[in-house]
Amino acid sequence: MSVLRNYEFSFLSISFIISFSLQLMGAYLILWFYSIGLSFTEIGLITSIYMILTLPVDIPSSAFADKHGRLKIFSIGALIYSLGLISLSISSLPVLVFLSYGIMGVGLGIYSNTLEAWIVDSLNSRERVPKIFSRQQIVNGIAGFLGNVLASVLVLLYHKLNFPILVAGLVMLLSVIIALLSEDNKGGKTVTLPAKRIVKEGVKYVVSERSLLALLISSIFTVFSLVAWMQFVSPYVVNVLGLPQNYWGFILSAYFLTVALGGYINEKSLKRVNHRLITIFSVFLLSLFVLMLSISNLSLVLFLLFGLSLIYPIRSSNMISWENELIPSSYRATVLSSLSFIIRIVYILVPPLVGYLIGAYGYTLTYTTVGLISLIGVIPLVIAYEVKTF
Repeated sequence: MSVLRNYEFSFLSISFIISFSLQLMGAYLILWFYSIGLSFTEIGLITSIYMILTLPVDIPSSAFADKHGRLKIFSIGALIYSLGLISLSISSLPVLVFLSYGIMGVGLGIYSNTLEAWIVDSLNSRERVPKIFSRQQIVNGIAGFLGNVLASVLVLLYHKLNFPILVAGLVMLLSVIIALLSEDNKGGKTVTLPAKRIVKEGVKYVVSERSLLALLISSIFTVFSLVAWMQFVSPYVVNVLGLPQNYWGFILSAYFLTVALGGYINEKSLKRVNHRLITIFSVFLLSLFVLMLSISNLSLVLFLLFGLSLIYPIRSSNMISWENELIPSSYRATVLSSLSFIIRIVYILVPPLVGYLIGAYGYTLTYTTVGLISLIGVIPLVIAYEVKTF
């Protein structure tokens, strides 16, 4: 029985827990992989397997979410993800790491996009959607800050890079409890349709909506920069540029306060600037800053990472707002998952490629290349901006 009817509170609380857990896990994840002997290519391969295993369950689970309830499906996926995290924390052999990360991929495939679909239709207000996603970024920034601080404290106290992962898995379970206590919703008329029909209609809509396709193409180009920045920057800063390893978690904590600042700035900007225009400008700046990471100077790179942490939440919140204004309520979770399905295929291919480029040619050429590729993603957004939405 639902006891929480404050949709914004439930959404932001769950978002906080997820962000806190992911950053608690991620602060030292790549360094831990590196410390147990995994190469950059193997680290990229782990991420690819993680993404591969989201694919078979992503769209079907979202169709079930549109039919039976978004939060019900979210709870199942979040539970599986939590168990995968806990398993990962006690895995030291590569095969166990791959297996645990695979379990997490299945969980992510099940719960992804269900929470966003739930909040958009719960609010039932086009004007409130950009604001709630901006506030989500503020919450995520604060959660990320706290998660990285705790990860650094745990590593300093216990000298185990994998210990924060265990704690993250336990914390993630709290999101399941809140979701089960909150009032759920479904996809309107899709309740009467078979799940296979929901999948078919959702995919068909993605293909037919040109503006949505333009946003998708832009996101594909942006993946290159996001992978090079988020997944591979920690070894760059620590092992190449010489930042002491024990301080990296604290640096990340500061960056996540910047994420919260980005969400705050975005919410204020929405009062004067259309969220579509903000999306275009933020994608341009994000690509440019990743390109500039190719300059191997520790102070400059740390400054650029602050800039990226400020820009990324602005880009993310406005991009998802733009997508949702193009998607009908009936198939919202399914359409969002159809988009993420394609993006995950790209994520399967890109991390090993970026890892190979770093290993073979170094960070300078890699960041130059991915930055230029990402800049191309601005063009589809400009095209979509000219198309009126209803």
